[in-house]
Amino acid sequence: MSDNIQSIGFRTSEDWTVEAFYRFFHQLNILYNRLYVLEKMRDDGHARKLKQALAGSLSAVRTLHRLKVQSIEIHSPGDVNLLGIDKIIQQLRELWKDISYQQRLEKQQKVEQARHAKVMHQLEETAAIQQLLHTQIKLLRQLGYQDAEIADGIKALADPLEQLVSLAKSHHISLKDPAD
Repeated sequence: MSDNIQSIGFRTSEDWTVEAFYRFFHQLNILYNRLYVLEKMRDDGHARKLKQALAGSLSAVRTLHRLKVQSIEIHSPGDVNLLGIDKIIQQLRELWKDISYQQRLEKQQKVEQARHAKVMHQLEETAAIQQLLHTQIKLLRQLGYQDAEIADGIKALADPLEQLVSLAKSHHISLKDPAD
């Protein structure tokens, strides 16, 4: 896996509770680490016990490749910048673009237009999540995992994804432009 580091930033327009702040970064870190493990297994061409690999993903990520805080503004609403491996950051960035699309539409369109757009966004969001999971399923099959192990692995990715989507909606978290 390449050692290239890239940044990803988030803004929120809603106030944070300590619990929501912690949950967001905890789930983002879990997802990042699990995606890292899967990328590493793909690059190595080496399959391991999937459930254990994903459950122990934090210890599997080299210190150099762990998600790091680049900057953070401590206020509510907030501004955060993180650093991580470029392939994984890119996956998170694409996922977040789809998650935040609905928020921009709700501010720009009338109620009826927003209702239609919301349905379309939910489909796009679902498609983005399914695409991310599909890519990981393909990888796990290439590594020789059986369907039961793959199901456990996908659940391990889907759980933090669901929590991140929920937090993104409730706190209006948006992806920052990489230039910011």
